[in-house]
Amino acid sequence: MRSLFLALGTTVALHAFAGGEPLPTGARFAGMGYAGLTMADLWSIRLNPAGLAGLDKPMAGVFYQSHWLSPDLAQQGLAVAIPLGKGTFGLAGDRFGYSLYNETKVSAAYAMRFGEGLRAAVQFDYLGVQLGENYGSASTFAAEVGVQARLTDALWIGAHVYNPTRALLGGPYDERVPTLLRAGFGYTFSKKLLMTLEAEKDIDRAERIRAGVEYHPNEVLYLRTGVSTGPVQGHFGAGVRLKQIDIDLAVSIRSQLGATPMIGLNYRFK
Repeated sequence: MRSLFLALGTTVALHAFAGGEPLPTGARFAGMGYAGLTMADLWSIRLNPAGLAGLDKPMAGVFYQSHWLSPDLAQQGLAVAIPLGKGTFGLAGDRFGYSLYNETKVSAAYAMRFGEGLRAAVQFDYLGVQLGENYGSASTFAAEVGVQARLTDALWIGAHVYNPTRALLGGPYDERVPTLLRAGFGYTFSKKLLMTLEAEKDIDRAERIRAGVEYHPNEVLYLRTGVSTGPVQGHFGAGVRLKQIDIDLAVSIRSQLGATPMIGLNYRFK
């Protein structure tokens, strides 16, 4: 039973550390199928840190989500981004789990823009897993690199590599954190409509496809939807912008397990 418990914990943890399902973050991205490689957003620090270079003001945010409506699978976190000249510093931390099992991820990123059509970033992560009742704990460090490039006024492409060094999660787990390769594009049809399409490949697993749409009918309201594979999930979301505050709601639906709701709150400093 001890070995089975540890194996189950390791599987969940490695998915979370990969930055993919089932433990992603960012309510805006969640409503779009987590297809946001080319977008500039505070929560780019959890998808493609190059997007931090597209921010023009300091931002801070928090989020909360309950995976498949289970209180034992809740996740919460916060992030801060500070633009300084052509670069942006970002910090983020989040926690998943409960007394018998929890995961922690803390990140520091630096993103820079080169002109108006190129952004690049490097990020370092601390990853920790702990099981209750003296079952053990483990931690490691991982790195990320990301890039965004504008091909036309309407078309951006993005790429992201998570854990290129194949970091080893030590302790009782003795497993490598997955290495992920992501690439995709975002096309802005108008000021009101954005579409994204991306592919993700874990070097040890089958590829995933993600697609999303964001519709912005007025200055206040955002409507979002998307789909992701591996396994197939539907995504829906909405956002409200009130002066310096963004409130985002999203839900991801997986037929076998149910719904995962999320709420995010961002504040833009003047």
